[in-house]
Amino acid sequence: MRKTLLIAMAVAVITAIICQKEATMCQQTRPASQPYTFDPASLKPFTDGGKYLDKYVTGLYPDGKNEIPAEHLKAGQRIAATIKPLDADGKVDEANGKILALVMGHSNCQMYFMALNQQIKANSGQLNPRFELLNAAVGGQQMPQLRELKGAVWDKAAQLTSAPGYSAKQVQILFLHTTYHGAKNRPIRPPGAFPETMQQMQKDMATVLEHCVKTYPNLKIAYLTCDGFRHFSNFEPHVWQEAFAFKWLIESQIKGEAGTAFEDKDGKARPLPWLQWGPYIWDNTWDKSYFRDDGVHPIAKATDIFVKKYWSFLIADPVAKTWLWKDGKPPAAAPK
Repeated sequence: MRKTLLIAMAVAVITAIICQKEATMCQQTRPASQPYTFDPASLKPFTDGGKYLDKYVTGLYPDGKNEIPAEHLKAGQRIAATIKPLDADGKVDEANGKILALVMGHSNCQMYFMALNQQIKANSGQLNPRFELLNAAVGGQQMPQLRELKGAVWDKAAQLTSAPGYSAKQVQILFLHTTYHGAKNRPIRPPGAFPETMQQMQKDMATVLEHCVKTYPNLKIAYLTCDGFRHFSNFEPHVWQEAFAFKWLIESQIKGEAGTAFEDKDGKARPLPWLQWGPYIWDNTWDKSYFRDDGVHPIAKATDIFVKKYWSFLIADPVAKTWLWKDGKPPAAAPK
Protein backbone atom coordinates (compact mmCIF):
# COMPACT_ATOMS: atom_id res chain seq x y z
CA MET A 1 0.00 0.00 0.00
CA ARG A 2 2.79 2.40 0.99
CA LYS A 3 4.68 1.59 -2.22
CA THR A 4 1.56 2.25 -4.28
CA LEU A 5 1.04 5.56 -2.50
CA LEU A 6 4.64 6.63 -3.14
CA ILE A 7 4.32 5.74 -6.83
CA ALA A 8 1.10 7.74 -7.08
CA MET A 9 2.74 10.72 -5.40
CA ALA A 10 5.73 10.52 -7.75
CA VAL A 11 3.46 10.40 -10.79
CA ALA A 12 1.59 13.45 -9.48
CA VAL A 13 4.80 15.40 -9.02
CA ILE A 14 6.10 14.49 -12.48
CA THR A 15 2.77 15.42 -14.04
CA ALA A 16 2.82 18.79 -12.28
CA ILE A 17 6.32 19.49 -13.61
CA ILE A 18 5.34 18.59 -17.16
CA CYS A 19 2.26 20.81 -16.96
CA GLN A 20 4.34 23.68 -15.66
CA LYS A 21 6.87 23.41 -18.49
CA GLU A 22 4.43 22.59 -21.25
CA ALA A 23 1.39 24.60 -20.25
CA THR A 24 0.03 24.83 -23.74
CA MET A 25 0.17 21.09 -24.34
CA CYS A 26 -1.46 20.37 -21.01
CA GLN A 27 -4.18 22.88 -21.79
CA GLN A 28 -4.96 21.10 -25.04
CA THR A 29 -5.16 17.61 -23.51
CA ARG A 30 -6.89 18.13 -20.17
CA PRO A 31 -10.62 18.88 -19.87
CA ALA A 32 -11.50 22.23 -18.35
CA SER A 33 -13.15 21.89 -14.96
CA GLN A 34 -14.74 25.31 -15.31
CA PRO A 35 -14.92 27.05 -18.69
CA TYR A 36 -13.58 30.56 -18.35
CA THR A 37 -15.47 33.72 -19.24
CA PHE A 38 -14.00 36.97 -20.46
CA ASP A 39 -15.26 40.52 -20.22
CA PRO A 40 -13.87 42.43 -23.25
CA ALA A 41 -13.72 45.59 -21.16
CA SER A 42 -11.55 43.96 -18.48
CA LEU A 43 -8.30 44.61 -20.34
CA LYS A 44 -6.86 47.67 -22.02
CA PRO A 45 -4.86 47.52 -25.25
CA PHE A 46 -1.23 46.68 -24.56
CA THR A 47 -0.22 50.09 -25.85
CA ASP A 48 -2.14 51.84 -23.05
CA GLY A 49 0.61 50.92 -20.61
CA GLY A 50 0.34 49.92 -16.98
CA LYS A 51 0.95 46.61 -15.23
CA TYR A 52 -0.76 43.27 -15.65
CA LEU A 53 -1.41 41.41 -12.39
CA ASP A 54 0.39 44.33 -10.69
CA LYS A 55 3.70 42.92 -11.90
CA TYR A 56 4.13 42.59 -15.67
CA VAL A 57 4.75 45.89 -17.47
CA THR A 58 2.85 46.38 -20.73
CA GLY A 59 3.74 48.77 -23.54
CA LEU A 60 5.52 47.54 -26.64
CA TYR A 61 9.05 48.37 -25.57
CA PRO A 62 11.02 48.52 -22.28
CA ASP A 63 9.86 50.73 -19.41
CA GLY A 64 6.26 50.65 -20.58
CA LYS A 65 6.97 52.76 -23.66
CA ASN A 66 5.62 52.30 -27.17
CA GLU A 67 8.55 54.04 -28.86
CA ILE A 68 11.55 52.00 -29.95
CA PRO A 69 14.69 52.88 -27.92
CA ALA A 70 17.01 55.27 -29.74
CA GLU A 71 20.05 52.99 -29.80
CA HIS A 72 18.09 50.02 -31.13
CA LEU A 73 16.51 52.23 -33.77
CA LYS A 74 19.92 53.53 -34.78
CA ALA A 75 21.16 49.96 -35.21
CA GLY A 76 18.10 49.15 -37.33
CA GLN A 77 18.73 52.13 -39.58
CA ARG A 78 22.36 51.10 -40.00
CA ILE A 79 21.33 47.60 -41.02
CA ALA A 80 18.55 48.88 -43.28
CA ALA A 81 21.10 50.96 -45.19
CA THR A 82 22.83 47.72 -46.23
CA ILE A 83 19.68 46.32 -47.86
CA LYS A 84 20.19 46.39 -51.63
CA PRO A 85 18.63 44.61 -54.60
CA LEU A 86 20.20 41.16 -54.87
CA ASP A 87 20.46 38.67 -57.71
CA ALA A 88 19.69 34.97 -57.28
CA ASP A 89 23.20 34.39 -55.92
CA GLY A 90 22.76 37.08 -53.27
CA LYS A 91 25.02 39.58 -54.99
CA VAL A 92 24.12 43.25 -55.31
CA ASP A 93 22.39 44.06 -58.60
CA GLU A 94 20.89 47.55 -58.47
CA ALA A 95 19.38 47.28 -61.94
CA ASN A 96 17.75 43.84 -61.92
CA GLY A 97 18.00 42.45 -58.42
CA LYS A 98 15.20 42.02 -55.89
CA ILE A 99 14.51 43.10 -52.32
CA LEU A 100 12.20 40.36 -51.10
CA ALA A 101 10.05 40.57 -47.99
CA LEU A 102 8.57 37.29 -46.81
CA VAL A 103 5.33 36.92 -44.83
CA MET A 104 4.88 33.98 -42.43
CA GLY A 105 1.84 33.14 -40.36
CA HIS A 106 -1.64 31.62 -40.24
CA SER A 107 -4.95 32.32 -42.03
CA ASN A 108 -5.60 35.76 -40.50
CA CYS A 109 -2.05 36.73 -41.39
CA GLN A 110 -2.62 35.50 -44.93
CA MET A 111 -5.75 37.61 -45.25
CA TYR A 112 -4.27 40.74 -43.68
CA PHE A 113 -1.14 40.69 -45.81
CA MET A 114 -3.05 39.80 -48.96
CA ALA A 115 -4.93 43.06 -48.44
CA LEU A 116 -1.67 44.90 -47.68
CA ASN A 117 -0.12 43.52 -50.86
CA GLN A 118 -3.06 44.88 -52.84
CA GLN A 119 -2.30 48.28 -51.33
CA ILE A 120 1.35 47.89 -52.29
CA LYS A 121 0.50 47.04 -55.88
CA ALA A 122 -2.02 49.86 -56.13
CA ASN A 123 0.65 52.31 -54.97
CA SER A 124 3.65 50.69 -56.64
CA GLY A 125 4.76 54.04 -58.07
CA GLN A 126 5.60 55.20 -54.55
CA LEU A 127 7.69 52.15 -53.70
CA ASN A 128 11.19 50.99 -54.52
CA PRO A 129 10.70 49.20 -57.87
CA ARG A 130 12.98 46.37 -56.70
CA PHE A 131 10.82 45.60 -53.62
CA GLU A 132 8.40 42.68 -53.60
CA LEU A 133 6.25 41.06 -50.91
CA LEU A 134 5.85 37.26 -50.91
CA ASN A 135 2.96 35.94 -48.81
CA ALA A 136 3.79 32.46 -47.47
CA ALA A 137 1.13 32.45 -44.74
CA VAL A 138 -1.11 29.35 -44.66
CA GLY A 139 -4.30 28.65 -42.75
CA GLY A 140 -3.94 26.56 -39.61
CA GLN A 141 -0.23 27.29 -39.26
CA GLN A 142 0.13 29.00 -35.91
CA MET A 143 3.36 29.26 -33.93
CA PRO A 144 3.25 25.65 -32.66
CA GLN A 145 3.19 24.48 -36.28
CA LEU A 146 5.87 26.94 -37.41
CA ARG A 147 8.01 25.76 -34.49
CA GLU A 148 8.27 22.34 -36.16
CA LEU A 149 10.51 24.10 -38.75
CA LYS A 150 8.78 22.19 -41.51
CA GLY A 151 5.30 22.05 -42.96
CA ALA A 152 2.94 24.13 -45.06
CA VAL A 153 4.36 27.63 -44.46
CA TRP A 154 7.97 26.51 -44.96
CA ASP A 155 6.95 24.61 -48.10
CA LYS A 156 5.08 27.59 -49.52
CA ALA A 157 8.00 29.90 -48.76
CA ALA A 158 10.37 27.49 -50.52
CA GLN A 159 8.05 27.37 -53.52
CA LEU A 160 7.80 31.16 -53.76
CA THR A 161 11.54 31.72 -53.41
CA SER A 162 12.47 29.00 -55.90
CA ALA A 163 10.30 30.31 -58.75
CA PRO A 164 12.19 31.43 -61.88
CA GLY A 165 14.08 34.64 -61.14
CA TYR A 166 13.71 34.25 -57.36
CA SER A 167 16.01 32.96 -54.65
CA ALA A 168 16.05 32.47 -50.90
CA LYS A 169 19.17 34.63 -50.93
CA GLN A 170 17.07 37.65 -51.97
CA VAL A 171 14.93 37.58 -48.81
CA GLN A 172 16.04 40.45 -46.57
CA ILE A 173 12.87 41.36 -44.63
CA LEU A 174 10.44 39.17 -42.72
CA PHE A 175 6.90 39.97 -41.61
CA LEU A 176 5.96 37.46 -38.91
CA HIS A 177 2.33 37.66 -37.78
CA THR A 178 1.52 34.77 -35.50
CA THR A 179 -0.45 33.40 -32.60
CA TYR A 180 -0.18 30.49 -30.18
CA HIS A 181 -3.57 28.80 -30.48
CA GLY A 182 -5.86 27.07 -32.95
CA ALA A 183 -8.65 28.62 -34.94
CA LYS A 184 -11.48 27.83 -32.55
CA ASN A 185 -11.59 26.99 -28.85
CA ARG A 186 -14.75 24.91 -29.00
CA PRO A 187 -14.39 23.31 -25.53
CA ILE A 188 -13.77 26.84 -24.15
CA ARG A 189 -10.70 25.78 -22.23
CA PRO A 190 -8.99 28.41 -20.10
CA PRO A 191 -5.67 29.87 -21.18
CA GLY A 192 -2.43 28.16 -20.21
CA ALA A 193 -0.46 29.18 -17.15
CA PHE A 194 0.86 32.75 -17.20
CA PRO A 195 3.64 33.74 -17.62
CA GLU A 196 4.97 30.25 -18.46
CA THR A 197 2.94 29.84 -21.66
CA MET A 198 4.10 33.19 -23.01
CA GLN A 199 7.68 32.51 -22.01
CA GLN A 200 7.50 29.32 -24.06
CA MET A 201 5.98 31.24 -26.98
CA GLN A 202 8.91 33.65 -26.76
CA LYS A 203 11.36 30.75 -27.00
CA ASP A 204 9.47 29.19 -29.90
CA MET A 205 9.48 32.46 -31.84
CA ALA A 206 13.22 32.79 -31.29
CA THR A 207 13.68 29.24 -32.64
CA VAL A 208 11.62 30.06 -35.74
CA LEU A 209 13.52 33.30 -36.37
CA GLU A 210 16.87 31.56 -35.93
CA HIS A 211 15.81 28.99 -38.52
CA CYS A 212 14.78 31.81 -40.85
CA VAL A 213 18.29 33.31 -40.63
CA LYS A 214 19.76 29.94 -41.59
CA THR A 215 17.25 29.45 -44.42
CA TYR A 216 17.50 33.03 -45.71
CA PRO A 217 21.14 34.02 -45.13
CA ASN A 218 20.58 37.66 -46.13
CA LEU A 219 17.57 38.17 -43.85
CA LYS A 220 18.31 41.31 -41.86
CA ILE A 221 15.11 42.74 -40.42
CA ALA A 222 11.96 41.19 -38.96
CA TYR A 223 8.71 42.94 -38.10
CA LEU A 224 6.64 41.12 -35.49
CA THR A 225 2.88 41.50 -35.04
CA CYS A 226 0.56 39.59 -32.74
CA ASP A 227 -3.01 38.63 -33.54
CA GLY A 228 -6.08 40.76 -33.11
CA PHE A 229 -9.04 40.49 -30.74
CA ARG A 230 -10.26 36.88 -30.31
CA HIS A 231 -13.16 37.15 -27.90
CA PHE A 232 -15.62 35.59 -30.36
CA SER A 233 -13.52 32.47 -30.78
CA ASN A 234 -13.12 32.03 -27.01
CA PHE A 235 -9.39 32.77 -26.90
CA GLU A 236 -9.25 35.77 -24.62
CA PRO A 237 -7.41 36.80 -22.58
CA HIS A 238 -4.89 34.35 -24.08
CA VAL A 239 -4.38 36.37 -27.27
CA TRP A 240 -4.04 39.61 -25.34
CA GLN A 241 -1.37 37.92 -23.21
CA GLU A 242 0.57 36.88 -26.30
CA ALA A 243 1.82 40.44 -26.68
CA PHE A 244 4.11 39.69 -23.74
CA ALA A 245 5.91 37.00 -25.77
CA PHE A 246 6.61 39.52 -28.53
CA LYS A 247 7.61 42.24 -26.08
CA TRP A 248 9.94 39.99 -24.12
CA LEU A 249 11.66 38.65 -27.23
CA ILE A 250 12.29 42.11 -28.69
CA GLU A 251 13.29 43.44 -25.28
CA SER A 252 15.80 40.60 -24.84
CA GLN A 253 17.49 41.69 -28.06
CA ILE A 254 17.48 45.34 -27.04
CA LYS A 255 19.20 44.34 -23.79
CA GLY A 256 21.77 42.25 -25.68
CA GLU A 257 20.89 38.99 -23.96
CA ALA A 258 22.61 35.77 -25.03
CA GLY A 259 21.27 34.23 -28.23
CA THR A 260 19.66 37.43 -29.54
CA ALA A 261 22.48 39.12 -31.50
CA PHE A 262 21.52 40.52 -34.91
CA GLU A 263 25.09 41.04 -36.13
CA ASP A 264 28.06 38.68 -36.36
CA LYS A 265 30.55 39.36 -33.59
CA ASP A 266 33.81 37.85 -32.32
CA GLY A 267 33.63 35.05 -34.85
CA LYS A 268 30.07 34.09 -33.83
CA ALA A 269 27.29 34.18 -36.40
CA ARG A 270 24.19 36.16 -35.48
CA PRO A 271 21.26 33.93 -34.50
CA LEU A 272 18.48 36.47 -35.20
CA PRO A 273 17.55 39.30 -37.55
CA TRP A 274 17.12 42.78 -36.12
CA LEU A 275 13.66 42.89 -34.51
CA GLN A 276 10.98 45.48 -34.00
CA TRP A 277 7.23 45.62 -33.52
CA GLY A 278 4.89 46.18 -36.41
CA PRO A 279 1.59 47.93 -35.61
CA TYR A 280 -0.42 46.67 -32.64
CA ILE A 281 -3.91 45.64 -33.79
CA TRP A 282 -5.65 44.09 -30.73
CA ASP A 283 -8.80 46.12 -30.19
CA ASN A 284 -11.52 45.09 -27.76
CA THR A 285 -14.00 47.51 -29.34
CA TRP A 286 -14.36 45.17 -32.32
CA ASP A 287 -17.74 43.48 -32.23
CA LYS A 288 -18.96 40.48 -34.23
CA SER A 289 -19.46 42.63 -37.31
CA TYR A 290 -15.69 42.72 -37.87
CA PHE A 291 -15.54 38.94 -38.35
CA ARG A 292 -16.99 36.22 -40.48
CA ASP A 293 -19.62 33.97 -38.95
CA ASP A 294 -16.87 31.84 -37.40
CA GLY A 295 -15.83 34.74 -35.15
CA VAL A 296 -12.23 34.16 -36.23
CA HIS A 297 -11.51 35.53 -39.68
CA PRO A 298 -11.69 39.27 -40.43
CA ILE A 299 -14.04 40.75 -43.00
CA ALA A 300 -13.12 43.64 -45.30
CA LYS A 301 -13.56 46.46 -42.79
CA ALA A 302 -11.17 44.70 -40.39
CA THR A 303 -8.53 44.05 -43.05
CA ASP A 304 -8.90 47.69 -44.13
CA ILE A 305 -7.99 48.78 -40.60
CA PHE A 306 -4.97 46.50 -40.65
CA VAL A 307 -3.80 47.88 -43.99
CA LYS A 308 -4.18 51.50 -42.90
CA LYS A 309 -2.30 50.82 -39.67
CA TYR A 310 0.54 48.97 -41.38
CA TRP A 311 0.80 51.43 -44.27
CA SER A 312 0.91 54.38 -41.86
CA PHE A 313 3.45 52.53 -39.74
CA LEU A 314 5.73 51.89 -42.71
CA ILE A 315 5.47 55.52 -43.84
CA ALA A 316 6.66 56.66 -40.41
CA ASP A 317 9.24 53.90 -39.90
CA PRO A 318 12.81 55.24 -40.35
CA VAL A 319 14.07 51.67 -40.83
CA ALA A 320 11.90 51.11 -43.91
CA LYS A 321 12.74 54.42 -45.53
CA THR A 322 15.78 53.42 -47.61
CA TRP A 323 14.65 50.04 -48.96
CA LEU A 324 10.86 50.31 -49.24
CA TRP A 325 10.15 53.72 -50.72
CA LYS A 326 11.14 55.09 -54.10
CA ASP A 327 14.28 57.23 -53.83
CA GLY A 328 14.07 56.83 -50.05
CA LYS A 329 11.07 59.19 -49.91
CA PRO A 330 7.95 57.84 -48.18
CA PRO A 331 4.62 59.46 -49.10
CA ALA A 332 3.42 62.30 -46.92
CA ALA A 333 0.46 60.35 -45.56
CA ALA A 334 -1.47 57.14 -45.96
CA PRO A 335 -4.33 57.23 -48.50
CA LYS A 336 -7.80 57.47 -47.01
